[in-house]
Amino acid sequence: MARIISLLVLLGLSQLAQAEQGCPDGLYPGGAAPGQICIPMPGYGINGNSGGEVQGAEPRWATRWGAVAVGEDSKGSGILGKAESFPSKRKAEKAALANCEAKDGHDCEITHAYYDQCVAVAWGDTLVSTASAENSEKASQLAVEKCGKSSTNCGIYYTGCSYPERVQ
Repeated sequence: MARIISLLVLLGLSQLAQAEQGCPDGLYPGGAAPGQICIPMPGYGINGNSGGEVQGAEPRWATRWGAVAVGEDSKGSGILGKAESFPSKRKAEKAALANCEAKDGHDCEITHAYYDQCVAVAWGDTLVSTASAENSEKASQLAVEKCGKSSTNCGIYYTGCSYPERVQ
């Protein structure tokens, strides 16, 4: 009989201990309601993490714009204005025009605006062509091919990139 009483007392104590800490990992006991309430621990298990470490949220990226403007100087030579990594198309175009004009360019016009990628400018005997792509090499290839269809002696004059910027 003493053995049975001891066994019941041990079972009762184990249930008492379970009631106090009976929440699964990542939760703690709390609340004033009848019965056990398990409350999530702040930051526990974020992104599947079960070690209690807080992992950062997914990064946020902001689009970045670039633009190219072409004009002529007083001698009739071509002038290139460029802008990279601006937060809007309008600002990039305005900066490219200002860059062209600052080099004594007149009749400057936007020839290409792009975002989150690279641009290449190919200059030939009779034509300037631009192209944008995921990297400078691909943009250069496209610009030279485009230029070569209507002009001779095409070569890369400028490449630039406006990749997205991490903001968080």
